Amino acid sequence: MYKLSSLTIHTFSLAVLALGLNLSAAHAAPVKTLTFADFEDGALAPSGWVVGSQQGATTTVSGDTSKNLNGGRGSLRAAYPIATGGVYAWGVYKIPASTNDIYLDFWAKMPASKQGVKFLKVFGGNDGVGYSNTTFGLDYTGGDPGSMYQVSFGDGSAKANDTASVINFDGTYPQWIGRSFGKAVVETPPKSRWKSSDWGVDWHHFKLHLKYNSGTTAENEVADGEYYVEVDGKVYVNATGLFNRHYSNLPIDRIEFFNWAQNGTQPFEIWLDDIRITTGGFLQPSAPKPPALAPAK
Repeated sequence: MYKLSSLTIHTFSLAVLALGLNLSAAHAAPVKTLTFADFEDGALAPSGWVVGSQQGATTTVSGDTSKNLNGGRGSLRAAYPIATGGVYAWGVYKIPASTNDIYLDFWAKMPASKQGVKFLKVFGGNDGVGYSNTTFGLDYTGGDPGSMYQVSFGDGSAKANDTASVINFDGTYPQWIGRSFGKAVVETPPKSRWKSSDWGVDWHHFKLHLKYNSGTTAENEVADGEYYVEVDGKVYVNATGLFNRHYSNLPIDRIEFFNWAQNGTQPFEIWLDDIRITTGGFLQPSAPKPPALAPAK
C-alpha cells in the first residue's frame, strides 16, 4: 500500500480546490458592459444616452481638466437653479436588452451647495398600467439636503408600483420595506446616512446594484430582489430576499441620472464621470459584503 505524505495530500487538496473554483467561475454569468461613458470626446450624449435640461438648468461637458475626474478631458456637469419642483436635468440611458438585474459603477461630485435631487432612478418598462421604479435619492425633505439616506421602491403589491417602500441607511423603520418585511435580510452596516458634508468638493465612487424579484404570476413570484449601495468602498445597504416589483411589471427599461429636485435654497451642481452600467456583476470587485444577518423581525 502506498503512503502519501502530508505535503502531497495538502498539494492535492489545493489542486482540487482550485479546480472547483475554476469550474465555478466557468459557470458564472460573465460581466457584460452595456455602456461606459467617460465624456473624454466631449460628446454630451454618448451612444445610447439622452442628456438634456430645462427650466433654467444646463447640462454640459466640462473641458476644465482642473475640475474633471482625474484631470480628464471631459466630465458631465448639470447645473440647477434654485429648485422649486420639477425635472430640471436628465441623463438617460436606455437599457438595450431584457434584464431585471443591473449594476451601476460611477463617480460623482457636488462641489458647491448641497441640495436634494432624485439623483439616480431605475425605471421598469411601462405597459400603460404600471411599472417598477427604484430611486437612489439625495435628500430634499429638509433633514440633511444632499445626503444619500435611503433606497425607495415599490414592493409589488400593485401593478402601479412606485416608491412607497423604503430602506433607510440608518436602519430605522425596517417595516417600511413592505410585504417582504420579516422575510428579507436587510443589512445597513454603518447605521447612518451618507451625509451632505461627506461630499466636500471632491469626486466620490458609487457602486449600486438592483435586482428585481422574479416570477410571472402571483403563484410563482419569489422574494429574491436585491439592493446594494457602496460609496467610496463603504457598504451602506446590502439587502436580499425582497419583493420590489409586481410580477407583471416589464423588465428594466432605463436608468435616469439627475431628474427631479425641489425645496431648493441655492443653485447647485452635480458632476458625473466614468459611468459603467453592467449585467452579471461589477467589472471591478466590490467591497467585501458584511456577514448575513437574521431576517428582520
